Order: sequence, then C-alpha cells, then structure tokens
Amino acid sequence: MAEFKVGDRVKVLDKSNWPDGGYKIGNWEGTVIQVVEDPAGYVTVTADKRGYDMLFHEKKLEKIQPE
Repeated sequence: MAEFKVGDRVKVLDKSNWPDGGYKIGNWEGTVIQVVEDPAGYVTVTADKRGYDMLFHEKKLEKIQPE
C-alpha cells in the first residue's frame, strides 16, 4: 500500500550530498496529485513554489501534518 494518497501535503527532503550550488528543490512543499502504480512507490506532486508537477519516490518526501 502506498505511503501517500492524493491530496496529502508533502515536503521534499533535502540532500546533504548534492554538488555545489545546493539541492534546488529541497524543502519545497506541495500536494500529491497522483499515486503511481508502475513503478510502485512513486507519486506526482504539484509544487507550491513554481506549480511544477514532479515525480518523486515516496522515500524522498515527508508528510506535512495539518495544523
């Protein structure tokens, strides 16, 4: 079963080993718009900052708990 579902709010985990210039999308927040079945374990997220739709493995995301 997927860790995330459509509508979940998430944050992209930062990477400490990224080359010079930093990990440009680390800590971006967004909303899950699709849970991908193949390959399993991936979701599509619409980023708040730019409106991009991006594919991420669930292990690269953190769920944002509603306040």
